[in-house]
Amino acid sequence: MTTNLILVIDIHGTIDQTGLERLRSHLGLAKQGRLSDDYDQGFGYRKIEIGAGQRINVGLYRQFDGSWILDASTRTADVGPEVLTRLRAELIDGIAAAGYEAVVRPKPTFGTSNR
Repeated sequence: MTTNLILVIDIHGTIDQTGLERLRSHLGLAKQGRLSDDYDQGFGYRKIEIGAGQRINVGLYRQFDGSWILDASTRTADVGPEVLTRLRAELIDGIAAAGYEAVVRPKPTFGTSNR
């Protein structure tokens, strides 16, 4: 089964251990990875059940260039515009509440942004 990337949000700001904990807390993410390990990329995840055995996987990642992203993926081809709009708003609000700027990519893509 393929994974469909449905949302990517670039997180702007310097993320230290305290900031990482704030992000995890405000986004409801389970802990993953060690900030002190340069090779760790995944730093938090959450699974959101959206009904009928469908779910959205949300992950917080540090890219190799030091930038940070939050992405959402699903095995479902279409989660529906209402679900996506609600999820986008929730994640943007969580990033802002943690003290960072959220920039939603117009088209979800893997890798770093062209900022």
